[in-house]
Amino acid sequence: MSTGSPGAVSPLVAEATDGELVRRLREGDAMALELLMKRYGRPIYGFIRRQVGDRGHAEDLYQETFLKVLTKVDTCRDPEAFKPWAFTIAANLCRNEARREGVRAADRTAEVSGQPAPNPESAAISSETRQKIERALAELPAAQREVFVLYQYSHLSYDEIAKVLEVPVGTVKSRMNAALTALRGALVALRGS
Repeated sequence: MSTGSPGAVSPLVAEATDGELVRRLREGDAMALELLMKRYGRPIYGFIRRQVGDRGHAEDLYQETFLKVLTKVDTCRDPEAFKPWAFTIAANLCRNEARREGVRAADRTAEVSGQPAPNPESAAISSETRQKIERALAELPAAQREVFVLYQYSHLSYDEIAKVLEVPVGTVKSRMNAALTALRGALVALRGS
């Protein structure tokens, strides 16, 4: 006899490791994909959104990412390393999109979050600050921006980023250092404007 509502996820399935979910997905368990999307959908979408700048493109690439996860799950060599594997798919799709569109990061526009601010003055300051940060981020070389976004917004470790980008950890660290140095300089310059 079943307890709980129809379609409810059992606690054991919800607490399954990524590796267990990948194995279940390989066996055709659609619930496994749903759980992986619940775990990683938001950070993957956030990464894609910051990379492509456009909400519509980001949504399309997000859907394409999880379609590839579903169709290419057998190529995930280490099921326990699903997170960096899925981010690799997203990163590759973003790079392909940038090549197709021929868009440089500096041409991307940032979306204002639309969250209400306590008062108009705060809203203006917050919006201006956000725009300055997005401009500075957009001016970074693609490799530096990619590392910064994966670390800062997607909360991947340096080791995970190295796996996603298929570069040594030292390269990740040097790109991050260069990104931080460039962002500091750009923000100081933008503060004066």
